[in-house]
Amino acid sequence: MTSTMVSQEPSSRECAGILEKWWVVASGVVIYVILAAGLFWPSLPWSQSTLPSGVYGRGFGDPAQMTWFLEWFSYALRHGIDIFHTNFLDYPSGVDLANGTSVPLLGLMATPVTLTLGPVAAFNLLFRLAFASSATSMFLVLRNWSRTPFAFIGGLLYGFGPYMISQGQNHLNLIFVPLPPIIVWCLYELLFVQRRRPGRMGLLLGALCGAQALINAETLAFTGVVTFFGLIALAIIDRRRLRARFDFLVRAFLPAVVVFLVLAGYLLWSMFFAAGHLVGPVYPTHALQGFRADLLEPIVPSDLQFISPLSLAVLAYHFTDGNFTETASYLSLPFVLLFAYFAVRWRRDRLVLSASLLALLAFVLSLGNRLDVKGMATSIPLPEAIFAHLPLLDSTVPARYAFLVALFGVITVTIGADRFVAGLKRREHPSSGTRLIDLGVVAAMLSALILMFPLVPEPTQGEPWAPDTVSTLNAIPTGTPTLTYPFTMEPWTEAMSWQALDGMHFRLIGGYVTEQESPNYGESFPSLIAPKVVEETLIRDQFGANKISGEQTIFPAPDAKANLQRAFCTFLRRHDVGAVVFWKGRLYRGVDPSAAHRLFSDALGAPGVTNANRTLLIWLAPARHCTS
Repeated sequence: MTSTMVSQEPSSRECAGILEKWWVVASGVVIYVILAAGLFWPSLPWSQSTLPSGVYGRGFGDPAQMTWFLEWFSYALRHGIDIFHTNFLDYPSGVDLANGTSVPLLGLMATPVTLTLGPVAAFNLLFRLAFASSATSMFLVLRNWSRTPFAFIGGLLYGFGPYMISQGQNHLNLIFVPLPPIIVWCLYELLFVQRRRPGRMGLLLGALCGAQALINAETLAFTGVVTFFGLIALAIIDRRRLRARFDFLVRAFLPAVVVFLVLAGYLLWSMFFAAGHLVGPVYPTHALQGFRADLLEPIVPSDLQFISPLSLAVLAYHFTDGNFTETASYLSLPFVLLFAYFAVRWRRDRLVLSASLLALLAFVLSLGNRLDVKGMATSIPLPEAIFAHLPLLDSTVPARYAFLVALFGVITVTIGADRFVAGLKRREHPSSGTRLIDLGVVAAMLSALILMFPLVPEPTQGEPWAPDTVSTLNAIPTGTPTLTYPFTMEPWTEAMSWQALDGMHFRLIGGYVTEQESPNYGESFPSLIAPKVVEETLIRDQFGANKISGEQTIFPAPDAKANLQRAFCTFLRRHDVGAVVFWKGRLYRGVDPSAAHRLFSDALGAPGVTNANRTLLIWLAPARHCTS
């Protein structure tokens, strides 16, 4: 009895092997964490005053919006209110946050940091965690299919590759992608390996999909679309083994759906049925389709890469409608050649074949509804044009399929490189032609690593307003509806930052969550409230001449000063506006704020509250002082 028990215990050599294995894994994870922290050096991972400067700079655009979401989740939890609907933005009607990028799961994860260090520190920590966790996830998944050194490099290419660096200028929700590699692993286990109980795998798969929906539903939708067509292709190719192949997947389906609905059911209900839910796309479909990858994008580096010739960087600026945050499909020419070589050479391997075909499918979908070549649109239609007319998928950005191109591309190249190097060791007397091919493949592997190396560190920027700005805003009574200049919309999110930093002290007229198409201009604006001429005037002045294109204008100018002033006073009284705030700090693209300042001063007189250097002016109870 005793001898039997002793024989079942692991030997000292086995224990040493286990410790060594986990030491190697832990070392890889530590390296990822260090690299993630260094991406934004000298800004610290817990910085409370800096954010990635991205496209617009600190205080503008998506990073500031995301800090608002993190603070809102914490505020809603503390006060027991709906996390997906609020009138703290777009007052008085409010806005449905479920259709925005509200990242509730990340908000929950970051709540302890948000409550102690604030939403900016929470954002910065999550931003670094996005890179490190995504790389770690891919590393651990690839270790099932390749040796540790190759799995580590694969994790590096996925977690710190061009897609992550490009979207990492602004979009926390799009770079927090540690779950898709595990979802892919689950599907591979259910379809091919089939050594684990399908019920348990279904529970895990449902939990992963539910969690991903609570991080970014668009990423889950892309994964679902590509996987769906992959399953159809597998059923056609392997139809002789159809029942055996899909048996485990079918048995995992019900528990997966149950867990998914438990986790994401309220999000889905809020998206489709709650008060204020959107009807139609969250953004004009024609604008979303403008953000599509170019046919040459995988081999043309942008200026986000360490090696980027000027002529190619200029060409890259013409991709994705000039939005270089969405120019995320770069892989490098050597990587593309390796991908093609390994996909053909190991085409009989079901994992390599599946990953390479899914990468190609994702790339075709990333090209959008029609083909672009060298930044020029052609008339050639593409399959994604169908999705642009389907509910839910009409709200997606085609270029963001790039994350799946990277995911499946890295899987293909990592496994191929591992097997290629293993094959080199087994060769005894290769021919001269074989040697030449081998040298070319090795050179391509080294070149791909070099050419995919990003230009670091990523720029960060401190807050552009005076240090006493947020404390000055405390003069506004709690819960007061507030009109601000700059009027709150993309990319002017300063007031959302003030709200987040001030613990949701006041409510905002305007906001940057979901928007509708303006009939006057081919872009999106918040839903305006009557009399609309007030917000139209502020928006027109914010955009300035830089945003007027040809014969199109943003909004027509008001007929006369007296009419505008009268409409302004009516606006204040009708919507119970308790405070008007004017900030004359650094504005987007040098917009002149003097027109808005004159409107406020002529109608309301001198401001009742200012900060020390008078860059922030506040009029309290403005309706009582309004003269028209």
